Amino acid sequence: MSFWRWVFAFLILLPFSIKKLKENKTQVGKELKFLVLLGLIGVTSYNCFIYSAMHYTSVVNASIINTLMPVVIFILSIFLLKERPGKLQMIGVGIAIVGASFIIFRGKPTQIMSLNLNPGDLMVLCALYTVLLRWRPTQLPLILFLFITFGFGILFHIPLISVEFYMKGGFDVTPAIAASIIYISIFPSIFAYLSWNKAVELLGPSKTVIFIYLLPIYGAILGTIFLNESFQRFHGIGIVLIFIGMLLVTRDIIRAR
Repeated sequence: MSFWRWVFAFLILLPFSIKKLKENKTQVGKELKFLVLLGLIGVTSYNCFIYSAMHYTSVVNASIINTLMPVVIFILSIFLLKERPGKLQMIGVGIAIVGASFIIFRGKPTQIMSLNLNPGDLMVLCALYTVLLRWRPTQLPLILFLFITFGFGILFHIPLISVEFYMKGGFDVTPAIAASIIYISIFPSIFAYLSWNKAVELLGPSKTVIFIYLLPIYGAILGTIFLNESFQRFHGIGIVLIFIGMLLVTRDIIRAR
């Protein structure tokens, strides 16, 4: 799934990138090693680790560990970018974590005592890509930057998919599977990566990553719409706490506006 996701994303970007590649070949040569690294971390490792982790851990565990990503990015930003998050930022992250946990545990925080963590959970945590984007900003056009990193990501997939094909075989291409792959090639791959990378460029890692806490909110809303799940009080409490935390982290951006 990960391999074909990036192949189709790469092909979609191809006609928009060829001319830019010719115009920026000198700069591509200067950034080549870094582009290879980002392809490995941000395209191959991150996605394959998450997909693989879901075979060994629960959705709740994965969601909880995902809420730790802002904390990890704060720490990496301190060491790599020499950034010093303010007290209100840290308080905001803490409040957002509580809000996300409130939704994940359905208003019963004591359920955290029943978590059984395992090695698969560690695969979910991969925040280095976001910090590297700010640590060494690219001078390439964003579409070309993604096109090249997607290409290297595909190359790093090849030995993995070869082993998987040898051990497990291929898969039947049904209309539903084809539609799913096309969807994740366009929206979570191209549009999401364009938006995320631009946000990191403008806001920095420690402010951008706070928006990860919107995921439980989206999950609650989409579950209500598509899965007929009921919207309950703990959803509302969690959403309010998440927005309070986000406001504290991004308060200086709001003031600037």
